[in-house]
Amino acid sequence: MPRARASRATLHCDAPQSIPVHTALSSVARAAFNVLLPRGCAGCDAPDDILCADCLGLFAQCRLRDLEVESATAGAGLPVWSAAIYQGVARHAILEWKDHDDVELDAVFSQIMEALTLRCGIVQRCAAAGCKSVLVVPAPSSRASMRRRGRWHTLPLAQAVVHALQSQSIAAMMTQALESRASGGRSVQQISSAQRAQRIGGNIHVTAPSAYRGAAVVLVDDIVTTGSTLRQCAQALRQSGAQVLGALALADVAGQHSNMLQSAEI
Repeated sequence: MPRARASRATLHCDAPQSIPVHTALSSVARAAFNVLLPRGCAGCDAPDDILCADCLGLFAQCRLRDLEVESATAGAGLPVWSAAIYQGVARHAILEWKDHDDVELDAVFSQIMEALTLRCGIVQRCAAAGCKSVLVVPAPSSRASMRRRGRWHTLPLAQAVVHALQSQSIAAMMTQALESRASGGRSVQQISSAQRAQRIGGNIHVTAPSAYRGAAVVLVDDIVTTGSTLRQCAQALRQSGAQVLGALALADVAGQHSNMLQSAEI
């Protein structure tokens, strides 16, 4: 039976400014329990690993999915690259990190995102567009979701993409350009695609539209299911005059990708 995992969560920039008492207490309890009983792999619960080699290998893909973006002013589509299929132990590991506060996975998933950035086509798209600088924008969660988690969980993923782009001599920086005004609903694994699209619809906005006019942007998210979140992120930014080059994610649902490039070691 999978065991509770230690929490070392910290409150990141622009996250809600307080953590519920029950969240703080549960984090302390998990940390104390971790001292008594070493953790297991977040995917398969193999002992003494944050993410074992077999589970880590599932994130060595380079899956390309093209999303159509309605009313886009700078290109009709949005290429989305992901590192894994959102199923099985990969799905379990992501949900342990996302919804069960396994922040020890921040470093592992950041490593995965750096590797994905370097082997997908986003660097080439930046070069083709003549971009000397790029803004990396994490997809937003609702404020209710961030209060529940006590953090903006996609920020480490976005920062990892920044590091990878900088290693290729691209002047990249992360900016929290988007906000979600959606109500905090159930997690992605508990609702249907139609329900998710309806909950997100029209609720993603650019925080300062004039600041992003003419900027080159790369989006970052954790999971791509229907694509509703990334579509709305791209649409909002393009309507503000930004050039959205593509998006990267940890995983996408099976059967939705248009192409899969060769896997590579992480």
